[in-house]
This record gives sequence, C-alpha cells and structure tokens, in this order.
Amino acid sequence: MLPVASLLILVPLIFAAVTFFTKTKEQAAGVAFLGSLATLGLTLYAYLNFDSNTAAMQFFESIEWIPLLGAKYSVGIDGVSMPLILLNAIVIPFLILYSWKEEREAPNRFYGLILTMQAAVIGVFVALDFIVFYIFWELTLIPLFFMVNIWGGEKRAHASYKFFIYTHVASLVMLLGIFGLFYASWQQTGVPTFDIRELVGQFQFLGSGLLRNAIFLSIIFGFLAKLPVFPFHSWLPDAYTEAPTAGSVLFILLKIGGYGLFRISLPMLPNTGNPELMITVLGLLGAFSIVYGALVALRQKDLKRMIAYSSLSHMGYVLLGSAGFVALSVSGAMFQQFSHGLIMSIMFMSAGAIQTGTGTRIINNLGGLAKKMPMLAVLMMVGFMASLGLPGLTGFIAEFLVLAFSYVNFPGFVLLALLAIVITAGYHLWAMQRAMFGVYNEKLGDVRDINSLQVFSMAVIALLVIYFGWNPNPVLNMMITNSEAIVSLVAVLGV
Repeated sequence: MLPVASLLILVPLIFAAVTFFTKTKEQAAGVAFLGSLATLGLTLYAYLNFDSNTAAMQFFESIEWIPLLGAKYSVGIDGVSMPLILLNAIVIPFLILYSWKEEREAPNRFYGLILTMQAAVIGVFVALDFIVFYIFWELTLIPLFFMVNIWGGEKRAHASYKFFIYTHVASLVMLLGIFGLFYASWQQTGVPTFDIRELVGQFQFLGSGLLRNAIFLSIIFGFLAKLPVFPFHSWLPDAYTEAPTAGSVLFILLKIGGYGLFRISLPMLPNTGNPELMITVLGLLGAFSIVYGALVALRQKDLKRMIAYSSLSHMGYVLLGSAGFVALSVSGAMFQQFSHGLIMSIMFMSAGAIQTGTGTRIINNLGGLAKKMPMLAVLMMVGFMASLGLPGLTGFIAEFLVLAFSYVNFPGFVLLALLAIVITAGYHLWAMQRAMFGVYNEKLGDVRDINSLQVFSMAVIALLVIYFGWNPNPVLNMMITNSEAIVSLVAVLGV
C-alpha cells in the first residue's frame, strides 16, 4: 500500500518548492494548482480505502528517528484526522482558482506559501509522535505570518505580529506540558517515548492529581488559543480581517486546535485530578464563546470583521460539544470543524469579492449589490444561511448534534447557547439585507460580478455545504466511531 500519510505531506511540500522558483503569475498558480490536485487525488485514495467502522489507526507508518529519546517518525490516519484532511484537500484547489486572476506582488511566494501551509496542517493531522506533531504545529505559523504581513491590509504588521507572538507563546506553554508528560512517563516506565498514543495512555498513572492537572492545562492551553475560544481569541479578529482573502481562508482551514482537543486533550481529561471541574470549565467557555462571539459580531460595521467574530462563536460549539462528553455531542463538535471550514470559506470569499468590487467592506456603505453581483448574491446567501444554521445545510447538522446531546450533561450551558441562535440569525440577515438587497448605492460606481473562476470555486464549495447538509454520513460515520472510543474512556472511569 502507498505511504499515503507521508505523501500527503511530501507532495504539497515539493510543489511548494517548485512554485517558489516560478517566474510568472500563471506559472506559479498553475504549479500550485497541480500540486493541490495531486494532494486531492491522494486524499480521495485514502478516503476511498478508509474503513469508517474502526477507530484504529490506518495507513500507519513508523521509522526510528532519535532512539535515545524514543522519538519516531510515526504517522497515520483515523476518523479524527481523515475528515480534516479531506476538508483541507477539497478547499485548497478552489482557493487557488478563486485567486487566479488577482494581481499581487510576488505571486510565486503567495502560492508557494499556500501549499506550504497545506503540508504543515496535514502534517499535524497525521503526526503520531509529539516531536513530529510540534514541528508541523509550529511550521503552520510561518506561511500565515507572511500571508498577513506581506499581502494583508493597512494594519497587517500589527495583526501578523500579534498572531505570531500570541499563538507562539501558547505553543511554548503547550510544549512545556508535552515535556512534562514525557519526563513523568519516563520516570514511571523507565522507557522514553514521544508516541502520542502511549503517552496519553500512560497519563492516568502519573504522580499526583496536581501534576496531571498542570500537564493537562499546559497542553490544552495551546489548543484553546489556536481554536480559538474566549478569552484566548484576541489575535483572531485582527488576523482574519487584515489577511488577504486567501489568508483568511487558510486561517479557517487551521483546524489544529480542535484536532488537538480530540486527539490528545479529551482522552486525557477523565484522568486529570479534577475531571468534573475541568469538564464544567470547558463547557462554560464553549457556551460563553458562542454567545460572546455572536453579540460582538452583531455590532460590527466591517463585513469581514463580522465574519471573523462569527467564526469565534462557531468555535464555541466545538468546545461545548467536546465538553458534553456524549458520543454524538463530540461527533457534532468534530462535524462542526468540517462544516465550519466549508461555510467560512464561502463567507470570506464573498467578503473579499465585495471589497475588490466596491473598494469597501463597511456594511452601511454597501446596498443593492444583488442587482450588480447576482451570482455572488446567490453563493453568499448559501454561505450565510448555512452559517446561521438553516436546516438542510451543514451548519444545522453540527449545531443540532452539539446542542441536543450536550444537553444531557449541560442543560444550563445549552440554554445559554440557544440565546445566540437568535442573535446569529439577526446579524447574518441584517448584513445580507444591508449589503446585497434594497436600493443600490450609486456611489459605488459600476460594480461587476465575480469572474467565472470565482463562481465555479464558490459554487462547488456551496454544493458540498448542501450535499453534506442532507447526507452527512460520508464523514459523520467515521467521526461517530472515534467519538464512541473517546467517550468509552469516561464510562470505564465512571466520570
């Protein structure tokens, strides 16, 4: 069998290297597009050969790396990582097509960084060794930093440095937790290892409850800051808003915070010194993030900044569903990550097209754009309706599973989160009405609709939002299998 997990990292990385040496925009976009198609082909191969009925690791590879420390190059794919790899592989080709006709400086670096980002994110998703995991985790910072710093808006320097410093510091705290877990396990067993599954399994036997709490909190801090949720979110609105459209979409595909939550933190959580307290705190942060993000989004005047805070609100569902610790609430949280990636890609592409076409993102300065940009209006409506949770679209599936099954353990938090549904509907409908409908603002001049490549790119993603909204099973089944395995830990321990 092909070494699929390694090839999923290597192929975009090789094409990224070639892209950096191209001379023209057409060459850069063409090579990057071919690389993204090759990655998509490998991903579809993995998906078609994936067994959704087992939580076991598939496409497993392991090579000795640093025997003295027990570090190995170990990679593999399961039901936690497969949907996120699929999301990444689907969106990137259409992101490149969407950006194809845009004029910018250094297009070779622009498209090369997109593929570098893809390789790094997939590296995190397939890593089964903490050293490999952390290398790719940190590598994701580099393309995102330069995306914002070079091609971002007026405040790009502030936004890029804020993102880099904030998330890098959180990553260093996470690294301290990883080393704490490594050394405590080494002392316990006498055998050094950085294997993620072995260390997570050994966690329950380590020292005192205080030590386990310290290790758990250090590691999850890095995940919560990257997810992000309140109060670790302050880098998000600036970075998402100042990034170019492609950069904003890449931020949306950065699902490594939620992935770390499912892969590492949830299996560790029942073995902490105070699991009930930890679960309650996570549930509270999730519910509050849902409401807080929705309220702040409601008061935004900048369309892109409104979408950024909407993303924060939606990430609250990931945390709430995870803390719910019921198989279907955890599955809903996983599906929310997948759904969010598709929906927010459409929304940020829409905001980028409006800014390019009109020269502004201020909602009150727009109006009647559906008359000039009918194709954009239709596609944008699909994204916005999916984001507010309209039945029949992916957002509804994810939020329903999270709220319905988190209610089992957190009825109060779910009722709090339900308040956000009305607010979410309010700011989505308000923004659509102000920007796309009503009387056309003649001050905007002669605005043109999005080009054919942009229509095609957004339309395919919109169709996937509809398809998975009616038939979530192709990805949801594998999520449920792995969620049941995670939740079974709680049942065994009686938490």
